[in-house]
Amino acid sequence: MSSPRFRIGYALSPKKERSFILPSLIDYAKLHGIDLVRIDPLLPLVHQLPFHCIIHKLYDPSWVQKLHDFTSQFPDVIIIDPPKLISRLLNRDSMLQVVNDVKIPKGVERIETPRQVVVNDLDIIIKDGLNAFRDLGLKYPVIAKPLESDGSAKSHQLSLVSNDNGLKGLNPPIVLQEFVNHGGVVFKVYVVGECVVCVTRKSLQDISAEEVEKLEAVSRFSQISNSGAQEDDEGNVEMPSLDFVMHVAAGLREATGLRLFNFDMIRDSNDLNRYLVIDINYLPGYAKMPNYEPFLTKFFLDIVHKPSDGVAFSSSNVNENVVMFC
Repeated sequence: MSSPRFRIGYALSPKKERSFILPSLIDYAKLHGIDLVRIDPLLPLVHQLPFHCIIHKLYDPSWVQKLHDFTSQFPDVIIIDPPKLISRLLNRDSMLQVVNDVKIPKGVERIETPRQVVVNDLDIIIKDGLNAFRDLGLKYPVIAKPLESDGSAKSHQLSLVSNDNGLKGLNPPIVLQEFVNHGGVVFKVYVVGECVVCVTRKSLQDISAEEVEKLEAVSRFSQISNSGAQEDDEGNVEMPSLDFVMHVAAGLREATGLRLFNFDMIRDSNDLNRYLVIDINYLPGYAKMPNYEPFLTKFFLDIVHKPSDGVAFSSSNVNENVVMFC
C-alpha cells in the first residue's frame, strides 16, 4: 500500500518563489510525501484543488478576498497564515507592539523593544526641533525605517541619521528608532511552526558619542545584517541562553498567532542581559537558514497530520553560532 501524499499550495510573488521554493526543498519534500504546488493567484482557487494546506505571501486585496471566500467554502484547508494576523507585521509601529504581549519567566535576561516614534510629516518635526522623539528619550543617531514593512525593496531602505539635517531627505511616513550599540551582531531567529533556529549575522558596529559628530548627516544601508559577511570574531559571539530564545520565540508565536516568521534581536552592549527585538518578518528568507529543507518539510508534515495552535518547543542543539530547537 502506497503512503499518502499531501498537496501544499503556495501563492508567492515570483521573486519570493525563486528564493524560497528551491529545487532542493521540492525534492526533499517530495521524498517525504509532500507535493509543493504553485498556485496561480489570478485563477479561482477551486479550479486548482485539491490542497491540504496553503501558504502565501501576497498582499493584494483581491487575493486576500479570494482567500477569505475560499476559506468560507473549504474550512478544512489549512491557511498558513490568516491575512488578518499577518497584517500586523506590515506596519513597523504595530509590529513591535506585539512584543509587549510576550510573557517569559522572570530571569536575568529580559526582552524589550527600542524606543521609536512614527513620523508622518517631516516639516512639522523639523520645525519643532524633534521634540516629539526627544520627549521619548531618543537621541542621535537614530535608524529611519519606512513605516510599511511589506517586503518590497522600498520597505528595506533604511538609514542611519545623525542630526536634524539628515531628516530632510527622508520620505515619510517613517519610523525613527533609537540606535542601541549591540556589538555589531544581530541574532536572527527563525520560527517554523514548533521549531526555532537562532543564527548570528553581521550588523552595524557600535558608535561612540564622539563618533556621532563625525558621521554623515544620513547614511543609507539596506539589510546589512543579511550581507553574509562574517567578521573574524563573529564565531566567538556568546549566544543567548537556550531557554531565553525558546521562551521569546514561543511568546511571539503566541502573541502573533503566526507559524512562519523570524525576528531580529540584538543585545545591548552596555547591558548584556538586555535584549531588544528590532524587527519581525512574515515568511522570511528561510533558504538562508541552515538545513531549511528538513525544517520546512517537518513543518508541513506536522500541519497536515496534527494541525494545532499549541506551542511546544523541545530538544536543543548548539553548533558554534547556531542554536536549534525542534
